[in-house]
Amino acid sequence: MSGADKKRALVLIADGTEEMEAVITIDVLVRGGIEVTVASTNPSESTSESVKCSRGVRIVPDTHLSALPLPTPSPSSTVTATDDASLYYDVLFIPGGGPGAQSMAASPLVHKWIQAHITKPSVLVAAVCAGPTVLRAAGVAKGAQVTSHPSVKNDLQDYFDYRDDVSGSAIVVKDEKNRLLTSRGPGSTFELALKIVQEVRGKDVMESVRAPLMFP
Repeated sequence: MSGADKKRALVLIADGTEEMEAVITIDVLVRGGIEVTVASTNPSESTSESVKCSRGVRIVPDTHLSALPLPTPSPSSTVTATDDASLYYDVLFIPGGGPGAQSMAASPLVHKWIQAHITKPSVLVAAVCAGPTVLRAAGVAKGAQVTSHPSVKNDLQDYFDYRDDVSGSAIVVKDEKNRLLTSRGPGSTFELALKIVQEVRGKDVMESVRAPLMFP
């Protein structure tokens, strides 16, 4: 894949992140030819410290979010050094897991990354399970169609156009205006990850990833 065609995803994780949602998404995106960077958002800014997920699985991130250059959208039409297009990722993914989502929701740095990326029409933002609560905390996409794990519905339904009638092949909700994908939990993460691949790399690539997974 040429440099111009290369697609990149940023996956945020923190202590308490749901490991299935993080790892399934990372795996499927890599299979789809998307370069993935896994960034810790823990209060400790160590770039080598492992993240302890919700069931005790430890993931060693590639970096800490604070070590990455934060793109800052220019208020004018003039592209500035801080609005360098190369600093943006094609996908920003937020997994769930209650404690992990709560930690991210309390992070001003996470808010800045979400705010920068959701304003870019070319960027796809995705969240699953409790992940949409982080979007609300960042103050973005108000009124967007979203879904989530039922346990956080009450935290979201007065801010978003909340959908809890989703299932089967429709278990991933897409809000076109905000280029936002959301889904419900660990069991729907394969569908969400495959949908991300489809949105970023196309249907043919998605189907080539899906088939050998033996996914129903």
